[in-house]
Parts: sequence; C-alpha cells; structure tokens
Amino acid sequence: MRAGDFALTTTADGFTLSGPDGGVVIDGARISTRRARARIELQFGSFRFFEPNDPWADGVTARLTQTGVELSDSSGAVVATAAITSPAEGVLALDLTATDATANRLALSFACRADDAFLGFGAQADALNHKGHKVPVWTSEPGIGKVETDDPPDQLWFLLGARHASSYGLPTWLSNRGYVAALDFDGRSIFDLCAADGSRVRAEAWAGTVRLWFYTGSPTQALERATAGILGRPRKPPAISFAPWNDAIYGAETVRQAAYALRDAGVPSSVIWTEDFRGGADNASGMYRLNEEWDVDPTLYPDAGGLSRELASLGFDWHAYFNTFIVEDTRIFDHALDGGHFVRADGGAPYLFAGVTGVPSGLADLSKPETREWMKSYLRRAVDDGFTGWMADFAEWLPHDAVLASGEDPMLAHNRYPREWAKLNAEVLGDEGVFFSRSGWFGSNVYSPVVWAGDQRTDFQTDDGMPTIVPMGLGLGLGGVSTYGHDIAGYNSVGTVPSTKDVFFKWTILGALSPVMRTHHGLSARQNWTWNHDAETIAHYRQWATFHIRLFPYLDGASVEAEQKGLPLMRALVLHDPSESWNIADEYLLGPSILVVPLTSAAASRSVHLPKGTWVKLDGTKVEGPADVMDDGRSPLWLKAGAVVPMLPDGVQTLKGQLPAVREVLVVPGAEGSFVERDGTTYTMTAAGDVTTTGGPQRTVTVVKLGP
Repeated sequence: MRAGDFALTTTADGFTLSGPDGGVVIDGARISTRRARARIELQFGSFRFFEPNDPWADGVTARLTQTGVELSDSSGAVVATAAITSPAEGVLALDLTATDATANRLALSFACRADDAFLGFGAQADALNHKGHKVPVWTSEPGIGKVETDDPPDQLWFLLGARHASSYGLPTWLSNRGYVAALDFDGRSIFDLCAADGSRVRAEAWAGTVRLWFYTGSPTQALERATAGILGRPRKPPAISFAPWNDAIYGAETVRQAAYALRDAGVPSSVIWTEDFRGGADNASGMYRLNEEWDVDPTLYPDAGGLSRELASLGFDWHAYFNTFIVEDTRIFDHALDGGHFVRADGGAPYLFAGVTGVPSGLADLSKPETREWMKSYLRRAVDDGFTGWMADFAEWLPHDAVLASGEDPMLAHNRYPREWAKLNAEVLGDEGVFFSRSGWFGSNVYSPVVWAGDQRTDFQTDDGMPTIVPMGLGLGLGGVSTYGHDIAGYNSVGTVPSTKDVFFKWTILGALSPVMRTHHGLSARQNWTWNHDAETIAHYRQWATFHIRLFPYLDGASVEAEQKGLPLMRALVLHDPSESWNIADEYLLGPSILVVPLTSAAASRSVHLPKGTWVKLDGTKVEGPADVMDDGRSPLWLKAGAVVPMLPDGVQTLKGQLPAVREVLVVPGAEGSFVERDGTTYTMTAAGDVTTTGGPQRTVTVVKLGP
C-alpha cells in the first residue's frame, strides 16, 4: 500500500514502513491493545502511576485491506487497524485504532537495530540518545536529584525525580534511520527504547486510537518538516533576550544598588529581574521564600513605577515573577473563591493540595475564559507598574482527576496546561514582552519566547546539577525550542551545598555561551556565590557578560533560521554532520559556526571531540578534525573554517535603545562562508578570508581573522 512516496508492506512478523528513498522507517511493526485502569497519586507536582499487569491483545499478523492493514492475534481475531496518509512531501501519518471500542491502551512495537539511536524527548537531564531507556512522557515536577530508573523510589518519591521526570517532556524523537517521529497525543505515553527487550521498540499511548507522525530526511530536513508540523516553530525572541540578565531581590534599595553596581563595574546587562516583587522572607531553614500574592509588595517596593523608570534610565528592563498557584491565607485565595476561579475537585469544591511551601494550594482554571481574564488583570497590572516581562513558573501540577470548567478530560488537559499558561502570558505581553517558561508541550514554543532548564542543583552532580544543562537544551532544540537558558550556578541547594566559586565560574562561561545568559539568587540566596562576591569574580563575570552581549548580531541572526526552518540556536552535533556520534550530549553548536565544549565538572580539564574539518580557538589554536583533544574549559569555544561571526563592538552595556552601526566580524579562513543578520546585512567570505558586506543598513565593519 502506498501513500505519496511511502510504502506499507505486510511481512511475516507484522508490517514495514518504507520512506521516500526506500529506506526502512520501521519494520516488524505490530500493534497491541488492552483496557486498563491505573491508580495515580499526586504529591508536590510529582505523579506516581500504578497499573495492573492486565494481558495485552497482541496483533502479530498483518493483512492488507482496501482501507489499510489489519493486525490479528494468534487466533485470527482482529486486534487493531493501521492506515497511512502522506499530507506533504516527506511526511507520513500512521493512524492506529483498536477494534475493541473499550480499549484505552494502544502500543506500537517494531524492530530495534544494534545501531539505532533515539534523540530528544524534550528536556531530558540524563542523556541525548535514549536507546536502552524507558521514557514515560507526562509533565511533572522533575524532582530534586534523580534516581536511575523510571520507577519512583519508595521513600520520598514525590521529592526525588525519576530518571525521565521532566517539566517539558515531549513524545518525539530524532532517529538515525532518517526521520523525526512525534506521537500526536496529549495524554500519557511511554516509550520503551530497546530496554525491556533489546530487539524491540515500543511506543504506548493511553488511548484506543492514536496518530504517529514521521517527518523524513536528513536530521535538519526532518526537523524542518516536524517544526512546520506538530512541533511548531519558535517565536521571534525580543532583542533583549540576548543581553545578560541579572537578578536582584530584598527590596527597592537593594535592586537599585544592584543596577548601579553593574554599571559602575562595567558589566553589560539589560534586564534586572526581581522574583520577590510580590514579597519574600527567609524561612527557618535559611532559604528565601516568596510571598504567594500576585501583585507588588508595598513594603519591599513602595514605588514600583518610580523604580522601573529609574532602571530604564540606566538601560534596564525590569522583570517580575508569576505562577498559577492560588495559596491559602492570601488575598488571591479569597478573590479566587469569590470568582469561582479554581480548578475543582469532584463535587465542586476547589481542588487543594500541598503546595510548594506545604500550604494548601489550588490552581487557576485556565480552561475558563473568566479565569483567564482574571489572571490577565494581575499581569496587566504588573505591566502598568513598569514590568516588561517575568518568569512564568510552574504549570506542571494540574491534577489527573481535576474537574475543569470546559469539561475536558483532565488526563488530556494535563500536558496542555503549560501551553495554555504560555499562551495567556503571550496574550498579555505581545511580541515585545519577554516571559520565560520551564514547562511546555507541543506548541508552547509558539508562545514562549524563552525557555529555561528549571531548578538545577547548585553543584556538579550529574543527575541534577550543571552537567544536565546541555542535554536538556539539546533535547528541547530537537522539539522546536530555540531560545534557551538556565540559572547560572543553579537554584536548588536541598541535599547539597550552596554554589561555590568554581561552580559559579564554570557556569558563567556556559551561560555566556548559551542563547540566554541569566543569573538567579537561588534557594540559598544569602549563601550562594554571586557575580560581585570578590574582585576576581567581578572580572570573570564582566569578561563573559561582555562576550555574550557582543554576540547579539550572531544570535539574533541565527534565530531567523529557527523561526523559518526550526533549526535551534543550540544544536546537537548530528545536525551539523549526521556521520558524527549520536551519543555526544556534552557539546553543541551555538548557531551554525561556534562549537561549545563546556567544562561542567569539578575537574581541571576535559576531553573534547572536534568534528571533521578545521577548527580554531580564539587564541589561534588550530586543529584538524575529526580529533579528540584536552581542554581546560577556560575558553571552551571553537570556530570552524568558513565561520563568519558578526559581533557588536566592545563597550556596549545594554541592548535597550539604539545600538552602534559598527561590527567586528570574526572569520576563520580556509573555506568559503557567509552569515546574514536579521536586518538583511550579509557578510560573504572567500576561502582566503576576504569579506564583502551587502544589504542592510550602512555599517562600519572590521574583520578579525582567526588562525595562523
């Protein structure tokens, strides 16, 4: 059976799907179904699932029909049907349906090859290639730390994260067979990637019918097709996204002092973000906790508008903080009761749970138009107070058994709730405002201009510390997210120590070489290392903040490719060259030309893999790849031959206001190259390193050649 350039062929062990080039997409495919009822527990945004081991009906024999293919069990009873359509070139939809109308579990399995790779699944902390893993996809708190399995531990299961617990998990992967696959389903899904049975892949959806998309081609071509489809393309990030951001808390005077300290120290920054604009205090454990109101605290910030104007005069936007929790013993709680804005429990009462601080809390029902407008009124009030953006936190906690005003099935609405939260923020802030999200789902990237990694530990632990930043960013990039950042030096010190000077130094470099560079005071706000801790730290932070802001023309220009083709700013090496290892999760390309190899451990150096081609460091060191070399991490970036990297001149302190019409263009001779800025300015380089500039506004351009 054919659909466009695809073919479905029945075989002795199921069916095979072949792509436009004749290559096998999946083979030995079978479908299993069953009816099951799970018991689910929710605590602190974590979910635990108990499902009985009921038997599956396995469709192992395939027979072509006029409408598709039937899968029958060993007795000849038809278990499920499959149909294929190809709505666009290189795109295949595989529709699977259980014949038993009561079935609510459906699984597609197919053969696993020795060299198969499965990259992606959203913000995953432990790896990029998940072969040999079981990956459940259900939006949740990622946990503090990680256990090594996807079965929550018996003790403190609601605090310790399971291996693939994620705020932004996605049922999508990039395969080295030449496709991106995406399960078009909003409920819970489970992917066993040759884990339980080394010879089989199994994709399970908690539904009786489901669609699985295949977007074929080279990795970049497949990603372009997938982001034109279900994944969605990232929205244009406002220019301010690419300037360093600094946090400041504890009240108006402290925020004011932080802004002047940055300017006095010559540290570039364009955003001050103030998490405790709503109030905050140290708790008995020495951790700084926010008040759970939704408006400006009049004690800490008695003149928010005046402070905002003063910060703007210094070249800073001012950002705040919001989430969708409604916490008992607050004004917001009483307002929500009066207005009927809670997500409700069966019976009609507000659905309350132990919130972030342990106080009974509920959620705003974003399926209710009146509640959305109620929330927007607080966000708009923040804009009126002078805030131009904020952290749009959480959104993972929608209960599986909630009652929503829309009447939606909460098991399907759960994963969509983060997208609705992002959409609501986008509707208030428009195209020029910036909010940053940690949770998401299919299509969230259309609304969220910035995504950050969440609450990593303030250390080098491999399960939940600095080493998790790169694989999470790469997985998100394969899911359509481009403008990505993280908390420099981490956030969570529970179970570990506050950030040290070594952690801060190394994390600062990683932050500067990420799309978004942003500091956070962290949970142990008074103990964590900060940018102004001592003279050496100030100098180090200034150096890398300067480098980051100077990269603005390059990052902003490369973002156009994300918006138009889905190719993210933070790219796995296989997007550069599919012949590279599909297991490299600690290196990435920043845009088309900069290879970043951060040192994310307490070690003094690390091994670096350089892909094929010529690579040059900023100090002129030149290496022919493929090669593996040692690097001390003090300047962990390499530019490939043909690289053209336009930069702002030294001395720029903010991206607010008019930027200088001057560029310093780093180039690496040895191959032809080019780069186009967002405004159309095009730099074209010959292999000898000669550069011509066309298009765009008038520029003063200085070319700096790297390499001997």
